[in-house]
Amino acid sequence: MTAVELFETIRSVVPDDTVLMEESPSNIAELHTAWPIEKPDSFYTAASGSLGWTLPASVGIALAERDSGRNRTVVVMIGDGSFHYAIQGLGTAAAQRLPILYVVPRNGEYAILKAFADLEETPGVPGLDLPSLDFVSLGEGYGCAAERAETVTEVQVAVKAALGRSGPTVLEVPILPTIPPLL
Repeated sequence: MTAVELFETIRSVVPDDTVLMEESPSNIAELHTAWPIEKPDSFYTAASGSLGWTLPASVGIALAERDSGRNRTVVVMIGDGSFHYAIQGLGTAAAQRLPILYVVPRNGEYAILKAFADLEETPGVPGLDLPSLDFVSLGEGYGCAAERAETVTEVQVAVKAALGRSGPTVLEVPILPTIPPLL
C-alpha cells in the first residue's frame, strides 16, 4: 500500500469534522494530496520539522474536544520514527480513555533523514532503518487497543472499529518506503 492509498482510505471512513494531526515527515506531501485541509481548527502539526510534539499534543486536543463538548474525532498520522519521541503520551491517552486514532504508516525507516543524507551526498548513514519495531505490542503495552492492517479493506474495518471505541487505538499499516525529494 502506498501512503496516498492509506491516507485516502482513512479520509473516506472518518467523519468530515475530524481533527487531523500530522508528524510523518516522510509522507506529508502525500497526506496533503489525499487529505486537503478545508476547515479551520481541523489540522495541527509542529513547524520546522520538530519531532515529538504531536503525540502529547493529541492528548491535549482530545481533552479539549471532550471538555468543550464538540467531541470531534482526533486522528494522528505519526511516522514509525516520530512515534518514539514521546511515546509515553499513549499511557495518558489510555488512562483518560481518549478516543484518539494513532495511525503509524510503517515504512521501516527514517526516510526523511535518508533524504537529507542523499541531499548532503552522505548515503549509508547507520541507524536509519527500523526493520523490526512492533507498534501493536507498543500500543497494547500502554493500554491502547492496537492492530496491524495491510489492505485497504483491513484499514477500513480497523478505522471503523477505532471510531467505536472509547479509548485510543494504535493502527500500524505497512506502506511502501519512498524517499521524498527535498529540492
